Parts: sequence; C-alpha cells; structure tokens
Amino acid sequence: MIGVTSIAAVEDQMVVTFRNIDGQSQFLEEVFLEIAKVDVNLDMISLTTSEDATCSFSFTTSNRYYVKVVEVLGTIRRDFPEIKFSISDGYAKLVAEGEEMQFCPGVAAAVIAAVKQSGASIAMITTSETDISLLLPAGNLSAAKAALEG
Repeated sequence: MIGVTSIAAVEDQMVVTFRNIDGQSQFLEEVFLEIAKVDVNLDMISLTTSEDATCSFSFTTSNRYYVKVVEVLGTIRRDFPEIKFSISDGYAKLVAEGEEMQFCPGVAAAVIAAVKQSGASIAMITTSETDISLLLPAGNLSAAKAALEG
C-alpha cells in the first residue's frame, strides 16, 4: 500500500470513554495525573468537543491494567459525579506506519477502505503524520491485518 511500510497489531486492548465533560473543568488533568500515579500507559487518546462546550474523551490501554483503571475511575467519580464513563474490552489495535505518509495524500482513505472491505468495524481512529492507529473488535484483527498486507 502506498505510504505504508509496516503494519503492526496489538491485542488485548480496552477502551475507556468519558462523556458529559465540562470543557472548563479540571477533569482531564485529574484523569491523566491519577492514571500516571498507578503506572498505567495510555495509548490512543481522543478528545472531541460538542457545540454545547461539553467534551467526550477516550483512551485505550492494555487489558492488563483493567483493575488499576477501575480503581482510578472510582476515585475520580467521587470528584466528578456528573461525568458518565464506560469501559469496554475485547479490542485490538492495528497500526499502519510509514515515513512517506506525511507526503502522500489518500493513505488514510486507502487504509480505512481496506479495513472496511475486510468486514471489520472500526471503533476508534487516531493518527499522526507517520501512522494510522485503528481500534477494532479483536475478532476482526486477522482479516483487517491481512487486508492491509494484501
């Protein structure tokens, strides 16, 4: 695939999503600080602000951190009871990388089209200039990876 030089897969992922965050609150700072205190490494991080100035915020991490994440969320919930959150496991991350991506328009379109044609559903996308990370249901990983490699 043009612009893609390597494809990697990471299994046993979970996603944590928060909704109804006041954009002016200290919530995000609190989450990052508390998660760091218990040595949990976050991966895909996404924040979206809606028209009413509330935010939705998601991150992925390894399933091995499940207990630590739940404990942190319990602590944070006491300070921010209005914020709704969910934790879902059963995901895998598929990463397409390549230094040329930053100079090749359409790489994301090609990656997403190939993954969708494999029958996989995409739960989350994050990117940088040189990589595209896709969070997929774990059962879709093999077919999606084969589609990108094919």
